[in-house]
Amino acid sequence: MSVVLTVLVAGGILAPHGLGLRRAAPAIAATIWLAALALRALTVVYLAMYLLMFLPATEAFVAVTHWCWHTVIPLLTTHLGLDGHRIGDTAVILPAVVVAASLVSVTFGVVRAARAVRRLLTSTSLGPGPSDSLIVGGAEVVVAAAGISRPRIVVSAGALTALDDEELAAGLDHERGHIERHHRFVFVFAELCRGLARFLPGTRQVMSELTFHLERDADRWALARRHDPFALASAICKAATARATNGLALTSLSGSSSVTDRLDELVDGPARDPARLERALLRGTAWALVSLALALAAVLPATAVAAGGQAGDGPSASAQAACEH
Repeated sequence: MSVVLTVLVAGGILAPHGLGLRRAAPAIAATIWLAALALRALTVVYLAMYLLMFLPATEAFVAVTHWCWHTVIPLLTTHLGLDGHRIGDTAVILPAVVVAASLVSVTFGVVRAARAVRRLLTSTSLGPGPSDSLIVGGAEVVVAAAGISRPRIVVSAGALTALDDEELAAGLDHERGHIERHHRFVFVFAELCRGLARFLPGTRQVMSELTFHLERDADRWALARRHDPFALASAICKAATARATNGLALTSLSGSSSVTDRLDELVDGPARDPARLERALLRGTAWALVSLALALAAVLPATAVAAGGQAGDGPSASAQAACEH
């Protein structure tokens, strides 16, 4: 059973990289990448739990830590205070501590980012702008959705000068799309998952792909309001020259990656609709990955309790006693 589950999780993590999602429906593609990111985070949590609770009960771990280092290398252990059991305990606990510290760091980062955006809006606000936006100072072209709990669309004085009416309207609706589609909560959840999964290779690419498809989703939302695709593309080009402002609580018009691909899609038009079978396959993949991630998260507490009981019956105490004799 555990082998099958491992294969399923590994397949879920690797699947998005081979599906060719760059031109898939943005919502479906974003769901697949987000589920894969959640699977990465859960994988790290389960690995840390294994090292902390299951590994000490294995024969291999006992064989290594059972060595009485003070008899094998007495001079070195006398001066350095080495102890096989303490070394084993450190090797088991350290990964879990690192993972927990990473999650705490990201959580505090989310809180700090939200507070920093609130302070920024308070200190640089110049007054109300078009379409219920907020004008902030600055010569750069900035159109962004700012905030988490009470998001606002902010537009810089430089954007009001550089963008014409159609470009500004399209850019504002792009940011309103982020708000209406609740992308800010997706970004927060994804950032928490990234904090846990940062130790796995490829996590940064997963975050980049997720951001790209959320930007595509906001583009589609704006175009559904009958904006000219060329006007939105032009606004994105002008905003791309500004300093990157994407973050947990501030999502800019240009996004943080793959601007060229977004422009190609806006200028050339969306790719042809995939065949019915392909659409069904992508939807099925999204549902399967989400279901797998939810199932792993649901059984996590029970697994931790069972692991704790098994760890309590481990042979470490007998190993320590044998070494003392």
